[in-house]
Amino acid sequence: MPWFASGDKSMLERKIWEFKSQTICTILGLTFDEKELVSVFKKLKLDQSRNAPYEMHGDLVQLCSTQNKASRQLDKLLKARFGQYEHDFKHIPQNEIYGYIENGNGNGNGNATMTGTVTGGINRIRGKNINKNKNGRNIPLSAFIWFAVRNKHEDIDEIEARVFATTHIFEHQASRFYDALRRSTTEGKPEDLLKNLSIALETSEKLQTKCDRLERKKKQLKADIETIQEDKSRINAALEVQKQLNRQLTSDLEKLGGEGTLNRITNMKKEINLLTSEVMCLTGQLLQKDQENCAIPDEESPATTISKQDPEVDTWDNVVDVDLNGMRVTYVGGVESLMPHYKDAVESIGGTFCYHCGRCIQGRKEIEGIVDKTDIIFCPVDINSHNACRYVKKACKIRDKPCYFLRSASLSMFIKGLEKHADETGVTA
Repeated sequence: MPWFASGDKSMLERKIWEFKSQTICTILGLTFDEKELVSVFKKLKLDQSRNAPYEMHGDLVQLCSTQNKASRQLDKLLKARFGQYEHDFKHIPQNEIYGYIENGNGNGNGNATMTGTVTGGINRIRGKNINKNKNGRNIPLSAFIWFAVRNKHEDIDEIEARVFATTHIFEHQASRFYDALRRSTTEGKPEDLLKNLSIALETSEKLQTKCDRLERKKKQLKADIETIQEDKSRINAALEVQKQLNRQLTSDLEKLGGEGTLNRITNMKKEINLLTSEVMCLTGQLLQKDQENCAIPDEESPATTISKQDPEVDTWDNVVDVDLNGMRVTYVGGVESLMPHYKDAVESIGGTFCYHCGRCIQGRKEIEGIVDKTDIIFCPVDINSHNACRYVKKACKIRDKPCYFLRSASLSMFIKGLEKHADETGVTA
């Protein structure tokens, strides 16, 4: 049955002076080290003249062999110290606890060995003690002995004897282990071995953490290298395509006559520019002659002017009655030398003149920007390219702006266009 399954718990408990001397010696020796012995002596106000550890231990064992003030205080001290493990032994029968002591691994079977003792010591350093309660606390051997002999039992003498026999063997094993450590340790004390081992294990854990971190960085670097290799492959493929295009262009250029073709094209451009200059010069001369023919006669010969019936003069007489009232008129293309005359014609009837050469360097967007800023568009088809005319037509249609395509870029055709707009919109002065 459990060690306090029924009845008054205080009635079942044995006091420390009721234990056998060897049991008291074992419990006190396992519970208090040299520093704690000094603290216990001070707490119990005992004589500290005998300050050797074995002398203090012997005096404490002798005091606990009989009931006195010091033994009663020490019994309470041990009860409070082992109280934290009380729940762990609650459901273990008292006559089975020593089995856990013998085995050393918590299953109650077999005997402890020297190897098991050493392994247990290493496991305790690592925080993996085989005797752990459910809260993760290590249960010391002194606690096992305490709860094995603490309560009254019909076989208490046999339990104490087996506990002493087992712990006595442990003492021999520990002594041999200590001797082996003493002989194998070149520097320091054997007691420092576990401390050094603990430090070494902590250092090993830190190194393992660093290794894990480096391994993650290694994987990341591998991923980055693979990405770079993929990018390199794509760049190489693009370069190969570009090389093929260059070879094709070189082949096409050779078919056209090689580098001499480029020279011929350059020369042709120069000729075009020269011809354009000549055309502009001739256009200026024609314009001057046109202005001379359209000059207004003096008052002495009005009949002569009427009889000539110059069409551009008649057209201008019809337009002078128009008032554009500040509307923006844009002329796309045309003869650049006539631009001042285009401007005079528009401003004379109250409009604002805008001019664009017709070269669409920026493509459709350039024409659309011009159309957005104007009210009327005039576009001569004999000067402008097909694309320019198409862009103008489409932009005006989308924005519902009036657009007039003129057969030629002459001043008279432009004036007729203004007249046509006045007739269609009914705009008069």
